[in-house]
Amino acid sequence: MKKRSTAQAEQPGWTFVVDTDAIGLGTVHYSIEANEKDRAALAARMGITDVGALSAEIDITRSSHNKAVVHVQGTLKADVTQECVVSHAPIHSHILEDFEAWYADREKYISLDKARHERQGRGVDAEIQVMEEREDPEPMVNGKIDLGDLVGQYLSLGLDPYPQIEGAVPDKIPGVTIVPEGVVVESPLRRNPFEALKKLKGRDGGEGE
Repeated sequence: MKKRSTAQAEQPGWTFVVDTDAIGLGTVHYSIEANEKDRAALAARMGITDVGALSAEIDITRSSHNKAVVHVQGTLKADVTQECVVSHAPIHSHILEDFEAWYADREKYISLDKARHERQGRGVDAEIQVMEEREDPEPMVNGKIDLGDLVGQYLSLGLDPYPQIEGAVPDKIPGVTIVPEGVVVESPLRRNPFEALKKLKGRDGGEGE
């Protein structure tokens, strides 16, 4: 599973907020789907051509060890269109991505793991290790979680960072000749210097006759 950045996006492309105060000890399930406006906003945010469809099945469970912590896990499905980096032709793909995240109400939550991690990091020449998200949950805002933004972040991670059609030929660029792979082109600026001397000798020989 890919790891997302814990930094909150200032303007999420899709917002679907849930209140965790309504979550008890059991698991609460959500089936969410982005509408056309949400998908357009996500496509613009991620810099891709189109998000044709996006939905997610999500389970939220409150931690049995600490009631201030909730665990979110689910699966997203999406149909997206990206632009080939070589030919600029559209590339359509289907994305199926599992994801999870941990959230906590910081007013009620004290992470003993985080405190231990920070204390160990104060040592001389101590190696700073990245904590797992469950050890350092992302803070909730007024007990609420934006599931739309979470799904959008994982959709971004599921995109091909270098989409390319196999065998794609670059677009024509004025003044530039595209040479097929394996073909060697001799540059006139790098000709054999003895070639000009050979021609000169041939010309002198012709005059002597």
